[in-house]
Amino acid sequence: MKRIVVISAHPDDVEIGCSGTLQKFSLEGAKVTSVITIAPSVEVKSGRDCNIVSKELSDSYLLSGWRLQIHNTNLHKNRRPNLLVDNNTMTELADLIDEYDIAIIPNPQDYHQDHRNTYQLALPLVRNCKEIWCQHQYPYNEFYTTAPNMLVDISDTWQFKKDLLGCYPSYIDQDYINKVRRQNHAWGLQRNCKYAEAFTVVKRHA
Repeated sequence: MKRIVVISAHPDDVEIGCSGTLQKFSLEGAKVTSVITIAPSVEVKSGRDCNIVSKELSDSYLLSGWRLQIHNTNLHKNRRPNLLVDNNTMTELADLIDEYDIAIIPNPQDYHQDHRNTYQLALPLVRNCKEIWCQHQYPYNEFYTTAPNMLVDISDTWQFKKDLLGCYPSYIDQDYINKVRRQNHAWGLQRNCKYAEAFTVVKRHA
């Protein structure tokens, strides 16, 4: 039985980046824990606020059944999140992370600052895991300079992934879902399957 932890910055990052893979492992008996470094907070997008994001996040994890851990993120004076890469944040996150077989973390090439900070915080905390994978997440992957070295067939779990994406209507509309689907299909063609998710494996147990 595999123990998997995925550490991501925001609600919906897991669903966009690797939920098909997580469900694939879950159906095989794996235990999944999701650690989110940016708690729902004040939003700048019209029609989206802390309460709405909290409800959407809850709906997604009620559907998936995965264990959810949320970091109590520091806030700026305007109540927007301020994720710092420092010893205090590292200690707080360490309390949320146990021992796991596989750790899935953001890609260091993501152009979103919160994603890069989450990578820097997560990597030292999961260094003892047997395997460490970095996600290739839409739309950030469009700017990566390196290709994935592992593609996971999610053809059988794509519909489940689509259902999870549908839990975030304040941010993810049908057009966005179609863009994610096309990206997963493009990776699937490389994997000789219908849909796939992409990763860079930076550590693998011999």
